[in-house]
Amino acid sequence: VKSIRKLLQDKSKPLVIPGVYDAIGAKIVEKVGFDAMFQTGYGTSATLFGMPDYGFIGSTETVDNARRICRAVSVPVIVDADTGYGNALSVWKLVQELENAGASGI
Repeated sequence: VKSIRKLLQDKSKPLVIPGVYDAIGAKIVEKVGFDAMFQTGYGTSATLFGMPDYGFIGSTETVDNARRICRAVSVPVIVDADTGYGNALSVWKLVQELENAGASGI
């Protein structure tokens, strides 16, 4: 599995990173052959609550959804973490949690 850093450094072809919001969508994106994907904030909010991405979800929902997506695939997953859900310490904690969930970037 290539790391997201290696994918970004590879200038031989464009890197197309589709957005996903659940594990089955992530599996489809991987099966079709994409090298990476990103978890959309809007998609996560819309799927979980039927609401747009206007701050209705928090770090817990974001990390839980990221964990499900990352466990389902073997390609890098970048996570839309909005504004980090708080201050600098909140962002630090969120980064740790997303790393533990298997995310490759935020």
